[in-house]
Amino acid sequence: MFNCKIDIDGKTIHDQNYKNLKEICDDLNLSYNQVAEYSSGRVKRRATNNFRFHPVVNISRVKVPNIS
Repeated sequence: MFNCKIDIDGKTIHDQNYKNLKEICDDLNLSYNQVAEYSSGRVKRRATNNFRFHPVVNISRVKVPNIS
């Protein structure tokens, strides 16, 4: 399970859990490669960007408790 959180200008605009990365791709209309880059932490916000609004995308694995 994965959590996808998107912030713009310090405000959370999206915070949802997904079963897999493919669901994130479909919901946000992103390619699998883009989502994989975000989930691995390889995409960093550049300090040199002069965009007025720049989304901060965080995709992290959520630990699901083992129910036996």
